[in-house]
Amino acid sequence: MPHLHGFTKTLRYNLLMPADVEKQALYTTTLYRQVVSYYLQVFQEHQEIIGHSRWLKEAERLTHQTKDNPDPEYSFDREFPNLPSGFRRSAIAEAHGKALAWKTSYEKWQERKRRHEEKNRKRAAEGKKPIKFKERPPQYPEDNNCWLIYYDTEYKWLDSNHVLLKMFTGKSYVYRKVTLLQPFAVSPGYVAGSPMLVKKPTGWELHVPIVRVAKLGLRKVEELVKDPSLKICAVDLGMNRHAVMTIQDTEGRVYAAKFISAAKDNHLRKRYLEKIVNLQKETRIIPEGERFAKHLWNKVSNLNDDIAHRVSRQIVEFAKIHGAKIIVFEYLDSLKPSKGTRSHRLNQKFILWVKGRIFRYTSYKALHESIITCRVSPKETSSHCPYCGFPTIVRYNKGKGGEETEGVDLAKCTNCGIRDVNSDFIGSLGIGRNFRLKYCL
Repeated sequence: MPHLHGFTKTLRYNLLMPADVEKQALYTTTLYRQVVSYYLQVFQEHQEIIGHSRWLKEAERLTHQTKDNPDPEYSFDREFPNLPSGFRRSAIAEAHGKALAWKTSYEKWQERKRRHEEKNRKRAAEGKKPIKFKERPPQYPEDNNCWLIYYDTEYKWLDSNHVLLKMFTGKSYVYRKVTLLQPFAVSPGYVAGSPMLVKKPTGWELHVPIVRVAKLGLRKVEELVKDPSLKICAVDLGMNRHAVMTIQDTEGRVYAAKFISAAKDNHLRKRYLEKIVNLQKETRIIPEGERFAKHLWNKVSNLNDDIAHRVSRQIVEFAKIHGAKIIVFEYLDSLKPSKGTRSHRLNQKFILWVKGRIFRYTSYKALHESIITCRVSPKETSSHCPYCGFPTIVRYNKGKGGEETEGVDLAKCTNCGIRDVNSDFIGSLGIGRNFRLKYCL
């Protein structure tokens, strides 16, 4: 049987609350954050349970008094008397997620430090000076700007426009009725998860995750390719263009193509990175992590995330419009940025990072449209001619006078003679060919 995977999206509903309920919502949020901070401290002092498979029970054993556990290590129940079990478990899960993310980052930092020290030992053996490892370790999370997730026991749906949420009044816990300004509705094939209470500048919102369970895996692809009318969307992710997409059938015929330019985004990112590099030169400060020029790093991060969302959305829409049931990418794990100036290398590095995020975002967006994604080997996708089949593709650019110059934007085949074809378009056709070689023969 294929594995079952849940693909989640979030529905957001504006809430109507009386003034006293809004006050209680603030009380409840403040209390919840205090509980999360408490459990962050517990996980910090007992890091052995962060990666434990029974982390929830272990955290409760350390903090929650029961008949079978009359003397826990921490006096949690005295500090938070009568706290609903759903609130406690939600806070434990929130704190565990933050602690686990820190632990993962810290272990990666330790590995980078170990590799750096190993290189220094080699340098010392060669009579060279060691290079100081300046990267700071990731800091354990202290502040938590999280919002309360309501577990099953702490909320009750009354109808599509009303829900009871348990609130802290300052003395006790009571259910309060709140109104959704838009009716709550779950599409067929989806299941609603635990809602989250969020305060926005425009007012309170209820965020409800809905999960679609879809069957994925090799069997699913093999079943689809049996359909002679199947269409696939082959996607070549590039440097100068975010993506070049072609709609192909199982015989290799091309029905449509679309190009998504990356010029503006690359230029904007490069400007941010050049500012960072110039600022380093002016202040003579060597950055450690992303603490230096934080506002500029945030702009780069936000830009990359926006690119991934925009491009993945266009890919899915293009596949949907043309009836493609499979979106095909190539594995890009082995790609590395080329040599050049520091800002240029950083820009290329972030482009490669965005490619991975585009694939992930496309995967879950596509599942909501009943389209699956897969990846194939990048071997010979750009070197074999899609028309004659020979490995005789040469890449080049055109100068101002029309003469051929060194570059990678255009492609020609020295065997069959086709020329002036976009090289990313050739790559997309090659990805489709590798898909057919893997699944259709």
